[in-house]
Amino acid sequence: MFQYWTEDTRESVVFSFHLVWLFYEAVQGGADTNELFQAARKIRSGNSEDWHDAFYDLGDRIKAIADEADAAGHDVTAGQAYWRAFTYYRSAERVLPGKDPRKLPMYERCIECFYKGIDLTPHVYERIVIPFDGHKLEGLFLPPRSQAKGTPPPVIIFPTGADALPEEQLFRGAQEMTARGAAVLLFNGPGQGKTIRVQGVPTIPDYERVFTAAVDYLCTREDVDHERIGLIGGSMAGYYAPRAVSFEHRIKGCVVWGALYDVLADLYDPYPPLHEQLQWITGTKSDKEARAYLADFNLKGKLANITCPMLVTHGARDHMVPASSAQRLFDEIPVKDKTLRLYDDEVGGSGHCSVDNWTQVVAYQIDWLLDRLG
Repeated sequence: MFQYWTEDTRESVVFSFHLVWLFYEAVQGGADTNELFQAARKIRSGNSEDWHDAFYDLGDRIKAIADEADAAGHDVTAGQAYWRAFTYYRSAERVLPGKDPRKLPMYERCIECFYKGIDLTPHVYERIVIPFDGHKLEGLFLPPRSQAKGTPPPVIIFPTGADALPEEQLFRGAQEMTARGAAVLLFNGPGQGKTIRVQGVPTIPDYERVFTAAVDYLCTREDVDHERIGLIGGSMAGYYAPRAVSFEHRIKGCVVWGALYDVLADLYDPYPPLHEQLQWITGTKSDKEARAYLADFNLKGKLANITCPMLVTHGARDHMVPASSAQRLFDEIPVKDKTLRLYDDEVGGSGHCSVDNWTQVVAYQIDWLLDRLG
């Protein structure tokens, strides 16, 4: 994987990973490569305050451009700039601990920019709410860009990982899905986005219940095919997704984008930089509490009831979750129609969720899934 910060340290790898992630979002309209390099030049490797300040300042600068274009009636220019400001503010927010007083105002600022942007660009979307355990999981429904007349389209549930925002998914593959004729459902699940930041609802081990609520919601809509529901989940959702299809058989195809068989053994233990973040999204207050809670976040004995086709993709040199996690998951999937694809340095995509080859990986995943959904 490309490293902008070249020091031989874990921090250099982590910061470079997040920068490469943003390069792909630039391809999808969520950032600009030149602007990303402008911010990166101000950041010392591993210095989270440098990262926060550089992207906060960049967000302010691009938002000012968006505001000026908006006032002049230049809708497309304004919308595109608001989207980039969203990404930069969100990048600044990402490095702040969950209890940092700057985090919620920064989240609110980036979300404001996102919806200003989507309202000013020619994208059709619908803000939706999924009831779950007395909470309201807010989200977005995106219709396909085109579809056969009189035929409801397939729909892909596209959850985020860890504490990420569903709005980010627009620049991580959702537009590629709608371009291929699929509708897309995005939502703030427990431990994610607005649900953790505003409602304080932590993640849960039995996440299949969340996806059952999502499928129940989709089945109330007449503009999607209830028999062609797919799921693509990566990173932390690389645990949520296979667990979902073990229990929720109305989902007819699943892509695991960066597998996570055992959250405690495969992520928390080998990757200390995520301890504080994982304690926040689990609602725990110490390492001891987090370990006790995360002990239930594993797929052992949970995969035997999978009935749908499964694709597992993983980076061979993933710095967060070892490739052995993907192999173990794949080996325990009981269906015949299953595929494991490990990406190495030669073809690209060896990093976490294959961020260093997203253009090819995302296209392959979506095409694979839509082939199965029909």
